[in-house]
Amino acid sequence: MISNAERQYMALVQEIKEIGALKKPTKGATLSVFHRTLTIRPDEVPLLQGRRIYWKGILGELKAFMANEDTVKGFEKHGCNFWGAWANDDGSLDVDYARLLHDFNGVNQLSRLIGSLSLTPHSRKHVISLWDPSSKALQVPCVLNYQWYVEDGTLHMIWNQRSVDVMIGLASDMFSAWLLNKLMAEAVGLKAGMVYMDLGDCHIYAEHLPFVKTYIDNVWDDIVMERPGYKLTFDSIYNFDLEVTNYNPVEPIKFELKV
Repeated sequence: MISNAERQYMALVQEIKEIGALKKPTKGATLSVFHRTLTIRPDEVPLLQGRRIYWKGILGELKAFMANEDTVKGFEKHGCNFWGAWANDDGSLDVDYARLLHDFNGVNQLSRLIGSLSLTPHSRKHVISLWDPSSKALQVPCVLNYQWYVEDGTLHMIWNQRSVDVMIGLASDMFSAWLLNKLMAEAVGLKAGMVYMDLGDCHIYAEHLPFVKTYIDNVWDDIVMERPGYKLTFDSIYNFDLEVTNYNPVEPIKFELKV
């Protein structure tokens, strides 16, 4: 059976194909809808079954962000091999995700968040911001901010995203958001709760539309009956690992990355 997260994802894909407005931004024509939400439960791994998602690369990306890597080799060291598209000639990366986590105008947002969750759990300032209007990075974050909320020993998170490439990015972002909240909960001794993804411009590129039917047909075939599990090994927010088990989706669908 597919996860609750994938049912929501599939509904969004169908909606965009059916009623999406034609937009022509800098990276090519899209069909787009504005402001949708996805809810991810902590008890299910939000990996798509209708196409294979390479979760090890997403895990490696999050490790690289936490380690404040700023080179292609640094990302590859953690198992993430897809940031080369935004590299400079010398292999360096202008990675605002990593930079702003560790140094936003002199503030280490990771350390600040862990401290505030531990010392003042009822605060309304459990926020990490990734939007720097002064940035000149080649690829600025699609995610604007994260916000956390503590309730009865459980940590919930809002993931606020301005730009959502539904066929490539969102399929990975669901897993990344779920894992990020797991890590933060472990870091402060809380139970991981719900993740609420608040999505702005949700779009499908014109080149990706022919593959939408393939994905939806794969889901409706419902050929995968066992949901994946996981094992998280956690020492600190800077030292962790994850193993996904029983993930047996259909074969991957190859989409052109829009740089």
